[in-house]
Amino acid sequence: MDWCQTPDGKRIWQVVGSAGSGKTRLLIEAVEQLADEHVECGWVRHGHAVAAAEAALTRRGRVLLLVDDVDASPRQQDDLAGMLTTLARAPSGRVKIVLCGREFASWWAQIRAAMDPADQAILSPAGRTQIPTALADANDQFQQFHGAVRQYARYFDRPVPSASLTGVTTAISVAELHAAAAITAYQGLTGPIELTTALRQLFTAEETWWRMNAAEHSAITLPLATLQGAIAAATLIGADNLEQAVRRLAQLPGLTSSTNERRTELALWLRQLYAQRGGQWLDPHLPAYLADRYAALCVVAHPGLPAALAAAALTT
Repeated sequence: MDWCQTPDGKRIWQVVGSAGSGKTRLLIEAVEQLADEHVECGWVRHGHAVAAAEAALTRRGRVLLLVDDVDASPRQQDDLAGMLTTLARAPSGRVKIVLCGREFASWWAQIRAAMDPADQAILSPAGRTQIPTALADANDQFQQFHGAVRQYARYFDRPVPSASLTGVTTAISVAELHAAAAITAYQGLTGPIELTTALRQLFTAEETWWRMNAAEHSAITLPLATLQGAIAAATLIGADNLEQAVRRLAQLPGLTSSTNERRTELALWLRQLYAQRGGQWLDPHLPAYLADRYAALCVVAHPGLPAALAAAALTT
């Protein structure tokens, strides 16, 4: 917060942490607080980094650009290099950047090595926030879980249930702990809450919402197994445009013999279900740790799904 509000100075801050550690949540909290400090914040969409930098430079006040998942893909990093060069050559440092990712070692040096030495010197990071990998201490887990349950109960406007997380013998991510707390508050669970069971209940609640949402908004009535495969494909593969999404859905079990119109409606429904990252036409912005865990459960439950997902990924 201090760095964001300091006039000029170094222009980059790094946030580093593993999947599910709470990086994005930390940035959301910072943005909410900076709004009261007259700092204009903008989330940079994948593939639009240069355009975001150019737009920020037209503003009169202080601007903070936030780039999440900076290590997601080489294409994004090429775009990011162009944005950094644009800002390095700006006359002042009132536009600043937060770069957020799981690691910086494999690509950050390559971006700087390709830059003009003068630009590289200007873009030396002001600092780095390293988020702990996981919650290993039992007391930390206890306190974080109870605090999260209270917050989620307030969000859902429900009484705070008396519950405790149990059966955890190893370090867990913030995403896992918050997911367990969310379903505990939402369903009013009490007593000992086992982590794996809580996550499965969370996924079951989300699946129930999918079916209701699909029937309400798109008149889509598909077996749960088919919806599970479609969600897994959207999360793991995505699509560059509607036409590609429809072709990729055609590779999945339960959809190979469906009509093109039906697959088109399904693709449009998938796109409105969650906020999209913006780099692809279909690329849901979901907590990576939970999305990966759910996709793994789908693969275990449906033996033919891995081959279908592989075929879909190869469909252009």
